[in-house]
Amino acid sequence: MQSIESQEILANLPLFESLSLSDIDKIASFSSVKTYQEGDVLFYEKDNKDSIYYIIHGSIKFYKVDRFDNEIFLYKLYSHSLIYNVSKLTDKFFVSCYANAEFLEESQILIIQSAPFRDMIYSNHQLMGKILEESFSMIQQMQCIISRDVVFDGTAKVAHMLVNELQTFNKLKKHEIAYMLHIQPETLSRILNKLTRNGTIEIEKNSVVILNIQELKDIYE
Repeated sequence: MQSIESQEILANLPLFESLSLSDIDKIASFSSVKTYQEGDVLFYEKDNKDSIYYIIHGSIKFYKVDRFDNEIFLYKLYSHSLIYNVSKLTDKFFVSCYANAEFLEESQILIIQSAPFRDMIYSNHQLMGKILEESFSMIQQMQCIISRDVVFDGTAKVAHMLVNELQTFNKLKKHEIAYMLHIQPETLSRILNKLTRNGTIEIEKNSVVILNIQELKDIYE
């Protein structure tokens, strides 16, 4: 694990860009940086780690495992994302369940001790504002997950991902996309074929090109 010896790595992160150099120095005093490889696990569900994490670069998936040992995908986070359990930021709430977190590629992670960071948040309005922005973003993501998994049918799930995550869609294999959307690979193929026949999309060299984005939005809005 690499200790932080200068302000540079923190000063260049969007989360801390509005802070003073003295604030950044203070955060650096109780933080460290670690590199993880694809397939490494950051934490398992119900682990009690007294840390807050920030993805400097890389990506990580969150998932749960049902009683039949089936892996249930929840969501992914990418570079410049904060990973934290709300119970680590306040002593007024407790969250007893979370998820497993596994890296999808080589990733560099900032590891922040939660207790001194929590004290600093309470005394620093700029930092509090940044944390609130991250919290609102997380809430919005959870709302999208609920809509995707509870309200959307298969076609709506695919249309939503094409509109909002086209680059990711084209980078992944079909079975990986199906896993993320909780549908069968055969169902994904049928939906893509239907959208192609309708002239909504076309597929060039195994990549989707959107021809009519409004038609895709109409499917799930």
